[in-house]
Amino acid sequence: MSRVVLSGLFVLLIVWDVWEAVGNLLGLPAYYSALGVADSTPWVLLVSGVIVPVLLWALGLWWGWRRQSVIEAAVIYAIALSVQATLSLSLIAAEQAWRADVLRALLD
Repeated sequence: MSRVVLSGLFVLLIVWDVWEAVGNLLGLPAYYSALGVADSTPWVLLVSGVIVPVLLWALGLWWGWRRQSVIEAAVIYAIALSVQATLSLSLIAAEQAWRADVLRALLD
C-alpha cells in the first residue's frame, strides 16, 4: 500500500511539471506571435519541456517500482524528480535567453 501511495505522489509531482510544460507549449507561440516574431518560436525547447518530464517519469517509475524496499523506491523517485526539475529549469532558462536574444534583435 505504501508503495502505491509513494508512486502516486511521484506521479502527481511529475504531472505538475508536465502541466506547466504543456501550458508553455500552447501559450508561448501566441506570445511570440503577438510580439511579431512567430518565426523565432523555440519549438525544440518547448517540445523538450514536455518530453523530459514524461521520459523521467517513466524511467523513475520503472526503476523505482523494481526496488524491494519502499525507502529505495523513494530515493529513486527523489533522484528522478531532482534531475527532472534541473532539466526543466534549464529549458526554461534557455527559453528566456532565447526570448531576450529575439527581442534584442528586434530592437536593433
